[in-house]
Amino acid sequence: MIEVLWHGRGGQGAFTAARLLGAAASLIDGRHALAFPSFGPERRGAPMRAFTKLADEPIGDRSAVARADYVVYLDDTLLGDEWADELKPGGLVLVNSVLAFHDPRILAIDADGMSAAVLGRPIPNTVFLGAISALCEHVRAEDVKEAIRQYMPPKLHAKNIALVDAARELVERLSCDGAFGSACSEADGAPHAGAADSERSESAAAESVDRTIDRFVALAGAPQPPRPDGCAIPTLRCDELQPEKYARSTCYEAGFLVAKNAGWRNVRPVVDRVACTGCLECYMHCPDGTIYKVDADFDDAVGASTGADATEVDGAKPKRRRPALVAVDYDFCKGCGVCAKVCRFEAIAMVSEREALASERTADAPTAVEGSAATAGIAFASNASEQAKGADAR
Repeated sequence: MIEVLWHGRGGQGAFTAARLLGAAASLIDGRHALAFPSFGPERRGAPMRAFTKLADEPIGDRSAVARADYVVYLDDTLLGDEWADELKPGGLVLVNSVLAFHDPRILAIDADGMSAAVLGRPIPNTVFLGAISALCEHVRAEDVKEAIRQYMPPKLHAKNIALVDAARELVERLSCDGAFGSACSEADGAPHAGAADSERSESAAAESVDRTIDRFVALAGAPQPPRPDGCAIPTLRCDELQPEKYARSTCYEAGFLVAKNAGWRNVRPVVDRVACTGCLECYMHCPDGTIYKVDADFDDAVGASTGADATEVDGAKPKRRRPALVAVDYDFCKGCGVCAKVCRFEAIAMVSEREALASERTADAPTAVEGSAATAGIAFASNASEQAKGADAR
């Protein structure tokens, strides 16, 4: 039996791909297939899994796949440290990513880029159908195309079939060149595996990414500033709560979510408030309203570039008011990454939840908290009790 495990987020089409793969494989007489999903929170952006089983005889085992021949990640943020535990011996991981993975068991494909170029939107599932048809002898390319014709609306046939062909061509070329383990894109042209200059530039790029992520992991340890007046959410700040108080206090701007729902988040956005320009693009695009505005005074060293008016009070050093900055309410944030994608100033990065929590624990020491707050260049309450006092004052 050939087993395929799909990891994706709600809205990426993981279950659609699982069904299409099963349909394609079962078009051959004597072949059988089974496809089914496993959902957590049923909402766009939430992590979910889907499974496809292919066999030459009827399939009676309807349990979830624990170890697969092919493990597909439609979102590279779902690729955790334990990825090898889900892989059978000789199996292969296919991941939607532009990053380089120096492991022959991992094939990275820029499926978002390929699908965006053809479909106009980053919908990566069809790309991996083409990739699997090139790798697995139980799935033929013509059957994948026929499954697309049978199960997709007619207006989507031509473009998705074109994506299947492009993915097959890419995987076949890389397979011949032994390039698995490197990030791949249809636009790469001639394969660059084995070229010394390319390897050096790839290594330098990876080191640069590592340094950037390390910086944001350190910033994750800084305490979050409280929401401004009128947007306090006392239900998340205290243990005792009366129902009538809950009803009056938990709905805020635009009536977004009013209950903790971030328990399944595996990455979180971290804001570098020094790099933040206050353009509020992330604030406007956040689908759940978890990004909120924070007013902060900056001294001349940080705020001089803003062009804001400086004022002098009692002979003190002039202060400049920077435009409204932003912070993230991690009780609600689902880690979708929209804010990081729309930030044009690289002031937001997605950090592993595990690393962020470790950084928070390290920052519990007073000196570490003060240092992180100073690095962020923003003045706010540095512990929960001070935030509570501020809430009481309001």
